[in-house]
Amino acid sequence: MRILSLALLSLATSVKTCLGFVPSLINHASTSASSPTSSQSSTRQLRRKSSCSSLSVSAVSNEIGAPGTADLPWNELGFEFRTTKSHLKMIYKDGKWGEAELVESPYLNVHIGATALHYGQSCFEGLKAFAHDDGSVYMFRPDENAKRINKSGERVVMPEIPVPSFIKACNDVVKDNIAYVPPYGSGGALYLRPLLFGSGPRIGLQPADEYTFIILVIPVGDYYKGGLAKPVDGLIVDDFDRAAPKGVGAAKVAGNYAADLIPNMEARKKGFPICLYLDAATHTLVEEFSTSNFIGIDNEKKRYITPKSPSVLPSITNKSLQTIAQDKGMSIEQRDIAIDELSEFDEVVACGTAVVVTPIGSLTRLDSSGIESAKYQFTEDVGATTRRLYDQVRSIQNGEVEDKHNWNFKVE
Repeated sequence: MRILSLALLSLATSVKTCLGFVPSLINHASTSASSPTSSQSSTRQLRRKSSCSSLSVSAVSNEIGAPGTADLPWNELGFEFRTTKSHLKMIYKDGKWGEAELVESPYLNVHIGATALHYGQSCFEGLKAFAHDDGSVYMFRPDENAKRINKSGERVVMPEIPVPSFIKACNDVVKDNIAYVPPYGSGGALYLRPLLFGSGPRIGLQPADEYTFIILVIPVGDYYKGGLAKPVDGLIVDDFDRAAPKGVGAAKVAGNYAADLIPNMEARKKGFPICLYLDAATHTLVEEFSTSNFIGIDNEKKRYITPKSPSVLPSITNKSLQTIAQDKGMSIEQRDIAIDELSEFDEVVACGTAVVVTPIGSLTRLDSSGIESAKYQFTEDVGATTRRLYDQVRSIQNGEVEDKHNWNFKVE
């Protein structure tokens, strides 16, 4: 183990930054001498200050450190869990949020009566941070994720996280895990998963008296190797519904995704890697893919069409792609989409944070006996409009083109 000299410790305590927190110097000294995954049990308090405060030892020579320095196979990353240095945790109790902590253990100590376990009082988000060519790191639209987690939390009676606090928490956990941000050019990103849940005990159905907010981070590669996959075939689901009218479909609550497990597994057994759900009331309108919004492209009339439904989660990726499509001269239509209208689209896309876009080659509907009753065919290869939209949003995320809408937030 390397020992920090008194001169270095003196230098570390004299350097200033305006990030608003000071990791424990002794803890940081012990962990910086080992690998990024060592000292898994230690916890470092983020002591917030109203003015500038001392810089941590590891940041003496570099403001945030260098991305991509962890010992990982950067060109082989998939979309799966990997251990990183830390996650961030905050507790809401007695009507206020406590201080943030960076926790190096990947485990939570949860009360057996927690409302998240018994009544599903839980919601989450997903966003990414990207390394740019100059070594800087930027998060993509964390302000929108902050707004959305608060809308979800409101629906299941959980406390608001102030938008600046959410963004700062994202900044701090990315900074602490900077070595795990995939390097520029690898095609990867650091995936952030903010999670808010009721951690206080309740046995009767009522809101918790305590809430826990965490952000875990995972380095991920392209969802499909190479960046943009060949179109996949989807199954139109008739035997199950994703969300009920006036239910929680527009909130990113955990239970919405559990409901898709059986339909998704059954579809995969039939050779369909993705499911498309219809409206629960009539089964005549397109709603949403399993974990992604639906987009239909009409190239002749330059139309970008996506469902407008109170049961569909508002996708930040979809919102971004709509803006890009408008910039490229397309008209945007958010409205009901009858299932028969599928035959009019040149390209169909599933969009979301994990993959950005998944081109859909076909959508098949089966009757009650499992026989094909309808099939809607789209492009056999990635469509030209899909390609343009994907390339543009990825170029913005990677800092390769002008960020004229100010979507990127620098980690500092």
